[in-house]
Amino acid sequence: MQVEKTKKVAAIANQFIQHARYKLTPREQKLILYMATLLRPEDSDFETYLVPVSEIEYILKSDETKKHGSFYERLDDLLDSITDKKITFPTDFTVDGHRLRGHINWVAGAVPKYDEHGVLCVEFGFSPQMKPFLLGLKERFTRFEFLEVAKMKSGFSIRIYQMCKAYYFENIRHGRNVFAASIKEFKSRLGIADKYPDFRNFRRKVLDVAREEINEKTHLRIEYDFIKKGRNITDLRIVINEKTDFNPEPGTPDEVPVEATKKKAGRPTNDLQSRIESLTEAQRRAFNTLTEYGVSMVFALDEVLPIIKGSELVGYEDYFVLFMLAFFEKKTIVKGAKEKVKAFSGWVTNRRFEEANLYAQLLEQVVSRKKSLKDDERINRERAKDITAADFRQLLEEEKSIGKTMEPAFSVQKKTANQASRMSRVGEGADLFSQNKKSEPVPSAALAKEKTVFSFDSFKKEHADIYKRIHKERKAAFENFTTASNYKLLLENSVQAYCEQWYNQQQ
Repeated sequence: MQVEKTKKVAAIANQFIQHARYKLTPREQKLILYMATLLRPEDSDFETYLVPVSEIEYILKSDETKKHGSFYERLDDLLDSITDKKITFPTDFTVDGHRLRGHINWVAGAVPKYDEHGVLCVEFGFSPQMKPFLLGLKERFTRFEFLEVAKMKSGFSIRIYQMCKAYYFENIRHGRNVFAASIKEFKSRLGIADKYPDFRNFRRKVLDVAREEINEKTHLRIEYDFIKKGRNITDLRIVINEKTDFNPEPGTPDEVPVEATKKKAGRPTNDLQSRIESLTEAQRRAFNTLTEYGVSMVFALDEVLPIIKGSELVGYEDYFVLFMLAFFEKKTIVKGAKEKVKAFSGWVTNRRFEEANLYAQLLEQVVSRKKSLKDDERINRERAKDITAADFRQLLEEEKSIGKTMEPAFSVQKKTANQASRMSRVGEGADLFSQNKKSEPVPSAALAKEKTVFSFDSFKKEHADIYKRIHKERKAAFENFTTASNYKLLLENSVQAYCEQWYNQQQ
């Protein structure tokens, strides 16, 4: 595998981060994390992974704990230690009332080898028992950027940062940002259960060092709170927050800037206008909503809109963005417009909206909203989803049915959350694609032909074949959400919406 073709971001299961017991030197942790960046989301099993010796040399140079000896000696020492390091973790099995621990190695081996281009590498293989913690992760995992961790000098800083980040991004949506553990348990996770019996030394050499590095070099800010029982400190609480003013050192990775960058992924700046013009009406509305909120145009195009995938969301991207922002507004603890934009961008770059359960929750809101649409809006959205916004508006112009304005009227962030809240109520926001006509008296003859109220239960009996076909199609469309906790409800809502749409078209 070519290192250049891999993104240097590692995904690790939260269960492992929080409960595994091990102690690695800074260079060992950095090497393990680098190896984890070589894994691909689609991998079902471990392969062997080639790490160029030049990359290992960078890791060795960043480690101040081992400076003596030649590069060869330090490399040989690292490979020897990394193949010998073990991990222990609690299991659900007990003997005589004692819980058994699992014992595994990090890697199965490390062997020098030339790659296909003649570059000297080291071939690593992860231990097979590491599969549940590194492969096939769909929820409850955390991503770590290698270069952010590479800036740290203390192994304790890296380990505590991983625990804090995993806890924060899993729990902040529920309003929890305080990680708590007993001192005994915390030291055990760090692999130093039998060290630093004097708490003052533990605080000075471990906790204070980690806090200083994390606060200086990462997107998190942590503070400690200690709990006493009698005269002894027995428990630790870590208050975790995201920074709103983090400015990384030049040349290091960071969240995509809020202000529009001039180039992204090799695209020239003069391509920006053509990319905007190619958006469909719903995509353009989503784009406008994001930029009115304060997100840069480039970030909206390159980072946010690509998140919105799946046949259920084509033509309804604007709804999804509104529900994204509404969820963020409800959960964030950040204050101030600019700070909120930075925090929202952080949520996007850390892929929090792409976690299975949250994504399914937002998708369910869109599906529910679609069920309440009036016929003219549903029809217009179907017509608009495969053509540009300009072409769609021209089509309406030609049909003499375009309204006074087709642009969303957002001007401040609060309006976005309010709009999303209104979207959840039947009939609100339907003017987005509906024909803006004044209501006319309905002839009495028309009242006699009024449509019957749709009944899903009756539909399944009277149109069994249609129901089975729609159910099969919707099930295929939702195959990526089978692990979501509300998968059955999500699928049922989608099937009902499509059955009702078919029914109305027949009336």
